[in-house]
Amino acid sequence: MESIIICEGETDLVLLQYYMIKTNGWKDSGTYSLNLKIKDSKSRDLIKNTDKLTIISCGGCGNIKTVFESVIRKNQNEISDEKRYSKIVIITDNDDKGTEERVISELNQVSRDINKISNNTWTELEFEDSTQTKFTSDLLLLIIPFNENGALETFLLNAVAKQDAYDAEIIKKGNEFVENVDPDSKYLKHRWLITKAKFDVYFSVRTAAKQFGQRQNILKNVPWEQYEEIRTCFKELEKL
Repeated sequence: MESIIICEGETDLVLLQYYMIKTNGWKDSGTYSLNLKIKDSKSRDLIKNTDKLTIISCGGCGNIKTVFESVIRKNQNEISDEKRYSKIVIITDNDDKGTEERVISELNQVSRDINKISNNTWTELEFEDSTQTKFTSDLLLLIIPFNENGALETFLLNAVAKQDAYDAEIIKKGNEFVENVDPDSKYLKHRWLITKAKFDVYFSVRTAAKQFGQRQNILKNVPWEQYEEIRTCFKELEKL
């Protein structure tokens, strides 16, 4: 069976790769099989027994629809079920009001199953291949955080805060600092930069002694699989 996870950026890719290996028994193949030639898009293949899981970052939320279209087109061009993505997961940030409605609308346009797709729920989508043979793929949409506007970084900080009161206070103070440190928005010109700055401030405190210079090193050195909030949110990924 082949499956694919479509996510926004490299941070998501690194976290998901780590999580699927640590929690669900996947192994890094060291290769990638999908190259869509989209700027800042990267992919990685994981393997488990005879199954393959491709995780692809699409270089930003604006490319999710394009990547989804490419995945569906690949499925329709395949005649063998074994070479199709039988399960498709899309993970994106809930970074603005109306994000969920917009994303679902775009995906419905591609799948042509109007008003069928919903957040945090598996949906069976039906298509036809080049021989007019019908086939189905299961789609899971995860727009996170579920209950507030934010990004993957917001979700991760919330997970840490809920599990550790001491760290929760550090996160709170760091968030307040970021929100007030640049009142003229000279450097933090966009909300997504503020979100990422909050994440980086917390981990600059938490990992200062280890001097992690790259975000991917920070992500790989935190036992995310031990955080209940994350396990709950990603529970459906066990089905891949």
